[in-house]
Amino acid sequence: MKDNINKRIKTSNKIYPLFYGLSSDLIFFIAINTLFLTQVKELTSSEINFMTTMGVLISLFFYLFSHKIIKKIGNLNSIKLGTLLILIASILFTFSKHIILFIFAEILYEVSFVFKSVDTVVLNNNLTYEHREDEFVKIKSKATTIYSIATLITSLLAGFLFSINPYIPMIICIIICLNNFIMAHFIYEISKDKKIIQKTSNNKINFTKIVITIIIVYGLLYGTVAVCQTNDKLFMQYKLQEFMEVNNIALALSFILFLSRISRLFSNIFFIRIYDKLKNKIIYLINIALITSVLLFIIGHLLTNPKFGIILMSIGFLLLLALRDPTENVLSNLLLQNTLKDDKEQIMLYFQFSRRLVVFILSSLATLILTKFELIHLYIIIFIFAFIYLLIVIKLIHLLKKSNKS
Repeated sequence: MKDNINKRIKTSNKIYPLFYGLSSDLIFFIAINTLFLTQVKELTSSEINFMTTMGVLISLFFYLFSHKIIKKIGNLNSIKLGTLLILIASILFTFSKHIILFIFAEILYEVSFVFKSVDTVVLNNNLTYEHREDEFVKIKSKATTIYSIATLITSLLAGFLFSINPYIPMIICIIICLNNFIMAHFIYEISKDKKIIQKTSNNKINFTKIVITIIIVYGLLYGTVAVCQTNDKLFMQYKLQEFMEVNNIALALSFILFLSRISRLFSNIFFIRIYDKLKNKIIYLINIALITSVLLFIIGHLLTNPKFGIILMSIGFLLLLALRDPTENVLSNLLLQNTLKDDKEQIMLYFQFSRRLVVFILSSLATLILTKFELIHLYIIIFIFAFIYLLIVIKLIHLLKKSNKS
């Protein structure tokens, strides 16, 4: 019996990187989402923004009571439900014709990741059982590397397939989602099925200073990176318009986006080597890199030569994309290391909630600022915020050092 359990755990840990890499977003759809929704489904930009806002808002509220559902159905069923919801969302995005159905699809898309987020807890529990906790960051980095490769390939193929028939990338997306739902049935968790890791009846979460600070740092860093990624593309588009014709702007942006995918891929490949040397201090590097990225956009905008300006902005964008996966991998590892066994699922939900909350707040702030001011003013404010984050990061490192000594 024990040999069978060990075999299932090893199988689960082996397929986890591929499962995570293919199920972390709607592969193929994310490469053509705005193009598909505007040209094929004839949605307006305001309808798309409203659809996105509704999805994020409802998922934020859903986070507040989702733990009760996950606790009742279990982590494994939660992962299966998450992959099923995103499969349904992909079908709705492909074949819907009414705005209400697209809003419903966006809600399912956002909520699906609430359920699927416990896959990180499952991996951690399995590695804990095998006494391989130190390999968590390595396996997570492998998983995000696969995701980077998948998005790199789709960035090359999606546009070409779309030009042949806009529904081809969407059908492939549905097939990948179906494959993810099947793979979810091979994910195994020792703590749930055999109760090796016991659960207690205490519903209170042990929010230590370290846990709270990790959640705050993750929300601020990753949330800011996500908001900057969206506005960076818009900022670069405006800069390109200063010296390029409309037809060439799309090609230039596509090339920069392709380079950004390569940057993200390389950051995953080399991240583990840097992490082995710096350990927790790598959070300093992430924060400083975020500050540098924003600064490059500010300097690029202020330069009188738009060609030099776009080069600096492009470097800033490549640097920003390189930060996404290491930020989540390091901080999720720290969170699970400093969380009690009984609290991991709920703490992970708060972890993901913090990111979405910061994205919502910063996006709302950006909308207000851009109604009266320009992007450069928004970036100056984000630059100031990024420096303030550094103070919280210093506090986190201090708490971690103190904890290690004790």
